[in-house]
Amino acid sequence: MNSILSGDMCLELKGVERSEAGLQGCASSRDCTLHCLASAEKLPLICIRGTRGIGKTHQLMQMGQLLTSQKGERAIYVNLNHFYFSSHTIYHFAKGFYHEGGRILLLDQVFKYPGWAGELMQCRKELPELIIVFTASSVMTLEEEYPELKGEMKICDLHGFSYREYLNNHYNLSLPTVTIDQIFSDYQSVEKMVRRQVDPWLALDGYISKGYYPHREEAVLFAEDLAKNMNMLLEVDLVYIRQIAPTYLPKLRKLLYLVSGQRDGVTNVSSLSEAIDTSRATVMNYLKYLSDARLIRLIYKEGGEYPKKPDRVFLNDTNILRVIREEEPQPLLEAKTLFLASVLDAGLEVNLADESGVDFLINGQLPVRFICKGVRRRSTPSNTLNILCSDEVNGDIAGVPIWMFGLLY
Repeated sequence: MNSILSGDMCLELKGVERSEAGLQGCASSRDCTLHCLASAEKLPLICIRGTRGIGKTHQLMQMGQLLTSQKGERAIYVNLNHFYFSSHTIYHFAKGFYHEGGRILLLDQVFKYPGWAGELMQCRKELPELIIVFTASSVMTLEEEYPELKGEMKICDLHGFSYREYLNNHYNLSLPTVTIDQIFSDYQSVEKMVRRQVDPWLALDGYISKGYYPHREEAVLFAEDLAKNMNMLLEVDLVYIRQIAPTYLPKLRKLLYLVSGQRDGVTNVSSLSEAIDTSRATVMNYLKYLSDARLIRLIYKEGGEYPKKPDRVFLNDTNILRVIREEEPQPLLEAKTLFLASVLDAGLEVNLADESGVDFLINGQLPVRFICKGVRRRSTPSNTLNILCSDEVNGDIAGVPIWMFGLLY
C-alpha cells in the first residue's frame, strides 16, 4: 500500500488541501452531501454520482472531511485510475488500510476498475467498520446494472448548482429553499424575501451562462472547459461504460447538436435518423445514452417513458445550451431548459401537458405555461400558473418569475 502513498492519486485526508478548493461555489455543506452523510451509519457504502465537471471529487473530499470530523477516524483518498490497481485489488488495498487503523476510504473513478462492485461487497462483509464513499459516472445506471448492491448502498446524485446556491455563493447570502406549494400559493411573499437581499433578474444571466457547473474563479475559458468535459463524457465514459465503438462518436455529437437546435424541444426521430444516417432504434438508444449522461432531458406526457419516443427533448441545462449553439438561444427554449433543470433536479416530476394552453404539469397536477416577450399568448385554464420568462414581462401580467424555481433546492 505504501507504494502509492504519494502524489495526488492517493492522499491521507487530514491536513490535505487539494486544488478543488478553488472551485467557484463548491460549498462544503451542499445538501446532497449532508443527506448522504446521514446514512453512513446504516449504509456504509455511499456513491456520489454525477456528470463530468460537476464537482464529484470535491464533494468526495468534503464528505471525507466531514466524516473525519464527526468520527475522529483516519481517512484516505484513492484514485482507481492509478497504475497500482492494475496489479492490486481494491480489497487488498482496503484490507491493508483497515488493519493500519483506517476506517474511511474514498474511492474516485470506480468505473475504471473491472469488478469493483463485487470487491466493495467483499469489503462490506469482511471489513465491517469501514465506510466507503466512491464516485460514479452519471452514465452508470447502478440500480439496474449492479443488483447485488441493492439495499447496501446509498446513491447521492450530484446535480449542478441551483440558482439559490449560485446566489448564496456569489453574494454571500443565505437564501432558504422553498417548496413548490409555496411557489403556487404565495409566490409574492417569496419574491419580496429574495428582493430584500439581491436583484434576482440582474444576476440571472450569469447563472444561465455559467452558473450550473463549478468552475475556477480565475477560469476565463469556461465554455472551452465545459466543451472539454462534454467530449470526455462521450469519448471516455460512454465508450468505456456503454461499450460504444469510437467510430460512432461523430453520430452522437451530431445528434446532440441537432437536438440543441430543435424548436421548443420538438424532436422528429425519423428526421434525426436520416440526419445522422442510422436507424430510428439506434437514435432512441443514443438519446437514452445522452440522457443517462445528463447531457439531455427526455420529457414525456403522463404515462410515457423510455423506450417510447419522447414527446420533447431538451438539453440538460442552459450552460450547455449556450456552449453548443453559436447563435443566441430562442428565449422560450432557454426558459424551458432553465425551468426543467430547476424542477427536475429538485426531485419533482415534469410531464408535457395534454391540455391546450398548458406547457407542463408538475407532479401530475400543477399546470404551468410560459409567458415570453414576443411569443403569442394562448387562452389557458384558470388554475394554470404563469411563468414569466424575463423582467420585460414582469408586471405586464401576473405570474411567477422563472428564477423562483431555482430556489427549490
